[in-house]
Amino acid sequence: MRARSTLPLLACGLAVPVLFVGVILVEGALRPGYEPLHRFGSELALGDRGWVMTANFIATGLLVLGFALGLRRALAGGPGGTAAPVLAALFGLCLIAGGVFTTDPKPGYPEGAVVPEEPTLHGTIHDANPVPFYLSLIALVCVLARRFASEPGGRPWAWYSAATAVAIPVTFAAAAALYDMDTASGAFHGLWQRINLAIGLGWIAAVAYRLLRSPLRGRDRRAAGPAPVRDGG
Repeated sequence: MRARSTLPLLACGLAVPVLFVGVILVEGALRPGYEPLHRFGSELALGDRGWVMTANFIATGLLVLGFALGLRRALAGGPGGTAAPVLAALFGLCLIAGGVFTTDPKPGYPEGAVVPEEPTLHGTIHDANPVPFYLSLIALVCVLARRFASEPGGRPWAWYSAATAVAIPVTFAAAAALYDMDTASGAFHGLWQRINLAIGLGWIAAVAYRLLRSPLRGRDRRAAGPAPVRDGG
């Protein structure tokens, strides 16, 4: 029973990039006055349809929490068996926080919105959230890279994880460099943020796929023991 319940928890990781990045891409394309290449995804939480992005943050965070519980069961007793689930859970909580504490309006979006002279409390919390958000994700990638390196046939996954651990901060830095904090505006930072999210969240889906494909199932079959022999008489 425990084995069966672990599989859908791990499968939550498969849905993480599809939901979060998918909503950002679709909503960004449909929103009047919103320029996807030049706006952060969190700005979609503003305006009349802001509830869609808010729900996206929270729903994706809950999926990551489910994935974290799946990691706890799947990795128990091995390298990263404690740290990886904790880091994944922290990452999921940061996603939920991004939905609960929305960003402040920025110049030009939403149309007609008043930009506060000083950041609001929820805007300040939202703007600080990327620090634990990215630190927890990068740490999670590094922890599992170490585990993959110790597993038979896991070296390609270790290299993939190592490359991801580098690509996440590099693409985030590219987005940040194109955004002017003083004027709350910029160019193409939205594009780089979407690339960044696709890389980081795509890695979560890839790891979920790997765990669903072989290690967990093999362990479950060994735990179940040999199949009972039926008496043909």
